[in-house]
Amino acid sequence: MADHDKQQVRTRLEQRVVEIETTREKMRRESEGGKELADYDQHPGDMGTEMHDQELDQTTELLLDDERGRIAEAMAALDSGTYGNCVVCGKEIPAGRLEAMPEAVRCIDHQRELEAQGRIAYHPPVDR
Repeated sequence: MADHDKQQVRTRLEQRVVEIETTREKMRRESEGGKELADYDQHPGDMGTEMHDQELDQTTELLLDDERGRIAEAMAALDSGTYGNCVVCGKEIPAGRLEAMPEAVRCIDHQRELEAQGRIAYHPPVDR
C-alpha cells in the first residue's frame, strides 16, 4: 500500500457504512409514516406519486447496496495489503481518486470499462 494511512482509510470506509445505514433507516421511517390504511379513497394521481416514490426508494436501495459492496471490496483490499492498486491491472490508483472515493478499487480506465459493460448489458424494454 503506497502512502495510505491504513487506519484513516478504514475509519473513512466505516463512516460511509454508517452513513449508508442511516440513509436506509431514514428511508424506512419515511415510507412507514406515509402509508394509508386503505388505498380505495386515494386519487389516481396520489397512487402514481406513491408508485414513483416506491420506485425511487428501490433504486436508492440498489445504489446503496452497490456502494456497500464496493466498500466491502475496499476493506478486503485494505486487509490484504493491496489497497490503492487496481484489482484489474494492479497499477496504483491515483491518490486524488482515493481521497475522493476511498472505496475505489479500480483505476479510472477500468472503472469506466466496468460501467460501460453494465450499460451494454442493460436493454430497456421496447414499446411496440
